[in-house]
Amino acid sequence: MNLNTMNGRPRLLPALCLFLAISTAPVRAQYQYPFQDPNLPEEVRVTNIVSLMTLNEKVAFLSQRPGVPRPRHQSPWATWKGFMASPRADPAILRRILPFPRPFSPKPSAMAETWDPDMLRQAGAVEGYEARYLLQSTNYHRGSLIMRAPNADLGRDPRWGRTEECYGEDPFFNGTMAAAFIKGLQGDHPKYWQTASLLKHFFANSNENGRDGSSSDFDEALFREYYSVPFRMGFEEGGARCFMASYNAWNRVPCTVQPVIKNVAIKEWGVDGIICTDGGSLRNLVNRHHYYTTTNEAAAACVKAGINQFLDNHRPGVLYALTNNLLTEADIDQVIKGTFRVFIRLGLLDPATNNPYAKIGAAFEPEPWNTPEHKAVARLVTQKSIVLLKNSENLLPLDRTKIKSIAVIGSRADEVSTRLVQRHTALHRHAIARHP
Repeated sequence: MNLNTMNGRPRLLPALCLFLAISTAPVRAQYQYPFQDPNLPEEVRVTNIVSLMTLNEKVAFLSQRPGVPRPRHQSPWATWKGFMASPRADPAILRRILPFPRPFSPKPSAMAETWDPDMLRQAGAVEGYEARYLLQSTNYHRGSLIMRAPNADLGRDPRWGRTEECYGEDPFFNGTMAAAFIKGLQGDHPKYWQTASLLKHFFANSNENGRDGSSSDFDEALFREYYSVPFRMGFEEGGARCFMASYNAWNRVPCTVQPVIKNVAIKEWGVDGIICTDGGSLRNLVNRHHYYTTTNEAAAACVKAGINQFLDNHRPGVLYALTNNLLTEADIDQVIKGTFRVFIRLGLLDPATNNPYAKIGAAFEPEPWNTPEHKAVARLVTQKSIVLLKNSENLLPLDRTKIKSIAVIGSRADEVSTRLVQRHTALHRHAIARHP
């Protein structure tokens, strides 16, 4: 098998980490290639674009920065639309890529305390809109339209380092909140997504120590009725079509290569988009799980299991697997179609005039995080996340007649204490005014 050419097409240049996108200008005829025609069925377009790629391009496309860079005179694509960024963002990452402070909704564990799915949908819509703005605005051009959120894991142990990212330990509640947030992220347009929701971490991933090589062992009933419920609801009710496989194994089979990816997530729940590894999962299959002896075998197994995006350096292992008959080009063709489906649903291969979300970030549009509407959502979800406990049955050993002081601990303790005193004073004055 010749990796440098395929069907007479030249070898691609080194990867430039660009997303593939099509300009709105016509190419000779209105559509030179079927994949350019937004009126054709999605699978026709996806099959066509994969058929135009070299094998080397297909291998490169399995990365977390998928792209098909070629010299213009060798490319079937009209022009490059520019840097479309990499699918590496979740709501938390937005905090790190902005060079200034801005209002944010509380962490998911706090948002869960609202018990309000519509509030979660509004928060997701704000995050999705701002991600579009960051990517499409000429002032920024950063971030991504692939949001690694929500975290649909079950928070079963507070010692787990990702507990703050999930909504709790009840599967139905988690699924309800996750589905609502997904709807906000992806929007309500009948054809296009505002952003793409990629759920984390499928599945049974809620322990900290040794999580990159541990095994969560339980029967199928627990899988169906507990651990997988938030993910199923996120796909079936929320409309997500992407997820990240977790580090751990299920019954000694690592989740990165678990047959449930194909047998359940794809065949039953309709997942047909991006399915990615977690960072380091490829080498963990060898070094931590000891499930394969080489990363070459592991890379082949990942692709065959349904993985189409690696967060590791996958290229050496995939190339070895191809040249040693551990993997076929048809195997790669099958999985990379999922990424192109997501591109199409985001409108990246269509004229911008077709997609209402393409208008976000236009010239002179104000930064959305500074608008009253977005500030109001952040403020409201924060207010609704506050939980006030009433000790009406004296469950807590607190006697207000004996308490002389309350300790407020933390980096902003002085600020909180001041506000508490101010609030208490205001309430006291209000009470006196009403009942002098």
